[in-house]
Amino acid sequence: MKALVLEKDGKLAWREHELRVVEGWYRMRIAAAGICGSDLGRGFKGGAYHYPLVMGHEFSATVEEAPTGGKYAPGTLAAVYPLLPCGKCTACAKGFIQLCERYDYFGSRRDGAFAEELYVPESHIIPVPDGVTAEEAAMTEPAAVAYHGTHGFTLAQGASALVIGGGPIGLIAAQWLRIRGAGKIAVADIDPAKLEFARHFGFEAADTGGGGAEERALPEYDVVIEACGVSATRTMAVARCARKGVVSFIGNPADDWTLPMALFSSVLRKELTARGNWNSVPDPDWREVLAHAGKDLNLKDLVTARVPMAEGAAAFRRILNHEGFHCKTLLVTNH
Repeated sequence: MKALVLEKDGKLAWREHELRVVEGWYRMRIAAAGICGSDLGRGFKGGAYHYPLVMGHEFSATVEEAPTGGKYAPGTLAAVYPLLPCGKCTACAKGFIQLCERYDYFGSRRDGAFAEELYVPESHIIPVPDGVTAEEAAMTEPAAVAYHGTHGFTLAQGASALVIGGGPIGLIAAQWLRIRGAGKIAVADIDPAKLEFARHFGFEAADTGGGGAEERALPEYDVVIEACGVSATRTMAVARCARKGVVSFIGNPADDWTLPMALFSSVLRKELTARGNWNSVPDPDWREVLAHAGKDLNLKDLVTARVPMAEGAAAFRRILNHEGFHCKTLLVTNH
């Protein structure tokens, strides 16, 4: 088969690549696969576990060949859960597969979906309901991560919410908060283009200070979602959370974080709840995404580029070189 192969750091090539066959798994034909921010670090900043590697963990695929006794027939369109838990560690024993201590993972630890085909286990196949497109299904993984980070805590109807980060995860998180019944929802980002894009989804731009704003009190919010992963935004998340509020951290950390004493004191004095979030789970996260997709969860408009898989290297270059506006780029096949 052909695949977009990461041959070494910074070098992608569309070429012939051996398909890893796993007996008892389904042979899937990839339909669409999203480029994640983590793929940029993995492919171009020395973040790969090994070379060669086929990246791609956000994807939809069609069953090409089912194993004997498999319950999904050829032609079934599915979203595929990319985390392969060990099934033996303490976290797995407790049912927390997203916290597995020795997990495998499509697109990072093993070859993923930037390819024509991939073998996947039945347990990771989540059929796509009627009315949900292959492109929307390929957005299930980031949408499930956002679901995971916006649930698991009480949200009062009409509560105010701030989402820090106007990328795909942030904009989906804001939509989940709206679905849950939040009232005022604001999005914060340093990129004006992202804020304008957020307005397309019905969210206002948050006041982040500046221009003398330091002399006035900035709005606080009942819930703050941090979806960037840098120290400045983590600090902002704590500072902008209201009394008895919840701060939910989704963004993977890009640096160290030191919390000033006065700000940590506010964590105590405001009795804040801080939540860490890691990955997602098939049920309820993924199934809820597919139940809402195309209805009150708008995934389609987050896709700002659709590129043939064979031209994936050029798509990566455009993103890395900041050529134009990008929210979510999908690599698609012609099958």
